[in-house]
Amino acid sequence: MNSAMIVAILLCAQLTPAPPAEPAPSGPPPAKSVDGAAGIAAIWKDSTITWDRLRPVLAELAGSAALQEVLLDEQLAERARARGIAPDAAALKREEELLLGYLDKDRARAERLLEELRARQGLGPVRWHGLLWRNAVLRALVAADVEVQETQIVAAHDAAHGAKRKPRVIAVPDLRGAQAVTDRLAKGDRFEDIAAEISTDVSGTRGGLISPMSKLDPGVPAAVREALWSVTTVGAVSAPVLVGTGYVIVRYEGDVAGDGVPLSAVHEEAARAVRIAQERARMDQLAQELVRTAKPTIFDAALSDGWNRVRMEATRSGPPPQG
Repeated sequence: MNSAMIVAILLCAQLTPAPPAEPAPSGPPPAKSVDGAAGIAAIWKDSTITWDRLRPVLAELAGSAALQEVLLDEQLAERARARGIAPDAAALKREEELLLGYLDKDRARAERLLEELRARQGLGPVRWHGLLWRNAVLRALVAADVEVQETQIVAAHDAAHGAKRKPRVIAVPDLRGAQAVTDRLAKGDRFEDIAAEISTDVSGTRGGLISPMSKLDPGVPAAVREALWSVTTVGAVSAPVLVGTGYVIVRYEGDVAGDGVPLSAVHEEAARAVRIAQERARMDQLAQELVRTAKPTIFDAALSDGWNRVRMEATRSGPPPQG
């Protein structure tokens, strides 16, 4: 799986430390100012920089995101107490192992990727501990709702070991755009040139080239898979298909043979992959629901301004937040 996708899946909500009411036994405690919340944060030459001076800047810069994370932590802690969930060091270690396994099968490479990930996301000791705590609680909360079906196991095996096709895609926002692509292709324009010019998918910079996919790959929208596998010859282009709110045109680039590993040899591994994927989806859904329903009373003016601006922007790009 692409590491960028992993980051998107596992870090869709940046985490703060576990609430003090339910601390996990591992990880350092949150750092505290020796002079209190309004004390000295830094000194430069003869200037003293206090937390009072930093606070409004921090509130505008990232206060809304930080508050959202803390509110989610509080809500998760409340549910964890009600359900008797208290992640221990072993539970946090399992979450770390899951992430390492997703990043790469090679342990050394996975650890290097994790270091890079933590550096990019600003995940120091406190926030990293919080990320693991949050995932452990979310996983425990949704575990009972996960049901693994044999058809899902077959699809997971197909994605990992089955024959694949190599595609290029062009994504456009509407049917008119899709028709324009079809017209340009009919005139002889190169698929990859059109993709680089107008595709709204991130693959546009690569001429629309995306990772090979199997016929049953659950990680790819069904419409895209069906479009790719509906054409019979290399170089053929599918009709535009509706994906989300836009349209995608797919070109069949070539084949990648399966590795021949039978399902019977990896059934348990495939079932585990399905369970983890379902847990992740339900974890994300629960976290988003909790964030949407949070209704804090904010007393700090800078923080309130940042919070309201973020919530207003959310109403423009998706369903309005509740609260």
